Amino acid sequence: MSGLFAAYKLQELNSPYLLLEAKSVLGGRVASYKTSPGSELSVDLGPTWFWPHQVMINQLLSRLNVGWFEQYCKGDALYQKHPDAIPSRIQNNTGGMISYRVRGGMQQLVIALAEQLDQSSTKTGCAVTGVRKFNEKWLLTSVHQGKEQTFGANHLILAIPPRLIAKYLTPEQYMSEKITNDLHTQQTWMSGQAKCVATYSKPFWREKGLSGQAFSQVGPMIEIHDASSNTDSDFALFGFIGLQSDIRSQLSIDQLKSQCLDQLSDLFGPEALSAEMKYLKDWAQDKWVATDQDIMESPQHASFPMLQHKKELESLNLHLAASEFARMEAGYLEGALLASDTAVKACCQKL
Repeated sequence: MSGLFAAYKLQELNSPYLLLEAKSVLGGRVASYKTSPGSELSVDLGPTWFWPHQVMINQLLSRLNVGWFEQYCKGDALYQKHPDAIPSRIQNNTGGMISYRVRGGMQQLVIALAEQLDQSSTKTGCAVTGVRKFNEKWLLTSVHQGKEQTFGANHLILAIPPRLIAKYLTPEQYMSEKITNDLHTQQTWMSGQAKCVATYSKPFWREKGLSGQAFSQVGPMIEIHDASSNTDSDFALFGFIGLQSDIRSQLSIDQLKSQCLDQLSDLFGPEALSAEMKYLKDWAQDKWVATDQDIMESPQHASFPMLQHKKELESLNLHLAASEFARMEAGYLEGALLASDTAVKACCQKL
């Protein structure tokens, strides 16, 4: 999202740019899948929510005419403490926190941004394999469809998480030891997470006065929410899987899905076993997201000391724009937009 937004901002300013994406599709950690061609439901296996206080994403969605709706939370929540005990009900457990979801899935924002870009300035399936500074210019080597290419630029925006810069882009060749060390210390947000979504023809949990929200000390999912569309059809439940990545890696995708359905059945009733579709994404298995160091740690938000490195980065015409580099909202989509906006402004001051 940070790379897309940077390209979008640069295009508005009529500044030439080139957006290189290693994956075959744009969006990075944003991953939504349409359940069927005619369905209003799109399941989010990456970022799911944004909130009223997050100004930039609210403004961007409005500007691009991408709709959103409030997360369903009417009814009671469930708490599962022991595998053999009946889950306890918590009445109207909303906590007063309003959260929003994008209509048609978060991927709609990716699509809307991509539609604004010059297609000739965007390359997917183009992994950068080398970065170096030569005669005050940046030279990037990449591989696209088996062919090596080299690109030159005055300014370089790295819109990927700190540890992935350290893993793939040889920062020790152009950054100081201090910055390189700090890159290694910042965990990639969402890198160790896994999410499971099950879709249904009826919202049977709502019919029982339940919100679809549940918390569990049993697992495999530790937190569950209603993931339905904002229409009177297309219903779903999703959960964050709490098993450690090394345990998940010993199970097949089908085994994990089966365990998640069994848990939904224990919580919401046997109707949960009749899921129409089941989706599971384990981000720890994505080489463009997780590093070995990430998946060994407990989840934590990044706090990169940008101010300490501002002078050096400015002298290099180098800009760090992933969500982990944001001074506020680090790890969230809002943080990705904030970091990207800061990077583009820094470019424009020198161009």
